Amino acid sequence: MRCVPYRVRHLVLMYGLDLLIVLLAIGAAATANPERTAVPFPRIQLLLPGLLGFAGTLILLAYPEIRDLADLQVWLVATVSVLIGAVRGSAMNIQSDRARRLVRVRRGSDAAWAGWIMVLFAAVQGAIETGLRSENPYETTAEFLMLLASGYLLGRSLVAWLRARLAMHHDLLEA
Repeated sequence: MRCVPYRVRHLVLMYGLDLLIVLLAIGAAATANPERTAVPFPRIQLLLPGLLGFAGTLILLAYPEIRDLADLQVWLVATVSVLIGAVRGSAMNIQSDRARRLVRVRRGSDAAWAGWIMVLFAAVQGAIETGLRSENPYETTAEFLMLLASGYLLGRSLVAWLRARLAMHHDLLEA
């Protein structure tokens, strides 16, 4: 069996992780897109933008130095952005069909905007990182901006999902 050289494995890992981060950000934006319309969608879909976005940000923070996850400043920024998102989630106009587990969100385009902003930051950061042979000087900025957006989405998603579970029943059947 032939051994793959370290440099090739490193490049595959780096490109693969950058692609995964971009795909998770795209997933966050795409799953937030139905909130822009008045069409009912499955309640579980309220959770997906926050979970996918925050997972992508955690991967960005963890590679190449996993010790970045232990930085208290990172968690302070995350906590503040999650709280801002939670405030937004508590102020949203949500109608919930508890029998069919459907929800309708009025004026929920902010989640899609945050998701697509994450896609932009992830793509730019990945392009810069893969194009440079040395350390990426903009990685800290990209991490900060993605942490703000994904924390906002996570707080918003969690509170909106909980509110939708407990909200008064509305029949959301389209006639």
